[in-house]
Amino acid sequence: MVLVSSSYDFDSLYNFYVRFLAEAVLYLRNFALYISLWVLGYLLVCCVVYRRYARRLPTRTRGALRAKRVLVVVAHPDDECMFFGPTIFRLCEQGADVHLLCLSNGNYEGKGQERRKELWLACLELGVPEQNICLITDTRLKDGPKVQWPVGVIAKLVQHQLEALDIDTLVSFDRGGVSSHPNHSAVFYAIAYMFVEKLMPKRCTVYTLDTVNILRKYWGFLDLPLSFVLSSKRYFLRWTESRRVVRAMKRHTSQMVWFRHLYVFFSRYMIINTLRRISLADIELELEVDD
Repeated sequence: MVLVSSSYDFDSLYNFYVRFLAEAVLYLRNFALYISLWVLGYLLVCCVVYRRYARRLPTRTRGALRAKRVLVVVAHPDDECMFFGPTIFRLCEQGADVHLLCLSNGNYEGKGQERRKELWLACLELGVPEQNICLITDTRLKDGPKVQWPVGVIAKLVQHQLEALDIDTLVSFDRGGVSSHPNHSAVFYAIAYMFVEKLMPKRCTVYTLDTVNILRKYWGFLDLPLSFVLSSKRYFLRWTESRRVVRAMKRHTSQMVWFRHLYVFFSRYMIINTLRRISLADIELELEVDD
């Protein structure tokens, strides 16, 4: 009697596991199919948006900055390509007078002089005239992830350029600095300081480059639909145009280590820039979040 009961329990348990595994396989198969359809649908949307955006000039200029004299402020040589390439390229293409202010020569690894030359070559590739490039070599603004740049010094440098060049549009990093580099963030805090202290010229409109999460950062052109939905100011380059930014980045030969090649291939910042206009109210909100 005991033997019969044990055999019955074993068969029941075996049948239960068989049914469980069959249902699990069916669930996983349906889940994979569901995800595949979503991925395929998203890829289709990306292709449609790309085709519509890339082929029609009015669509490409929609969401562009209305700027005549632009100052792009970066922290290191190569920032202009790695992060602001699409913005600089498109503004130059549209006939804006683009100026670049680079706040250090990137001497963290002792290659400051070499990186200075590379900056001029890269900007020439992007369309920025050599006379429109200003590189600062101030001992208080040393390149380094552990160096805290004095906000007041940066603010004075930026203010001088804005007034001397009669700039109507300023473009720089947001609080996240794209890569969370403290030198990048210091530029934002200097701009915030200028707003709070009323040093920002009234005719100057300020835009910051959006910092996105790491998934979106390395999605390349797949981030295009999200960029359209989440931002009203954006620049996007076609494949043929993005090669120009890649060539400019490769002018920074001292920086082209293996992971930079991966960045160039995968990063959405090489082909997509989304910008946000900021005001004193935005700055105050950002500073409250920091507190």
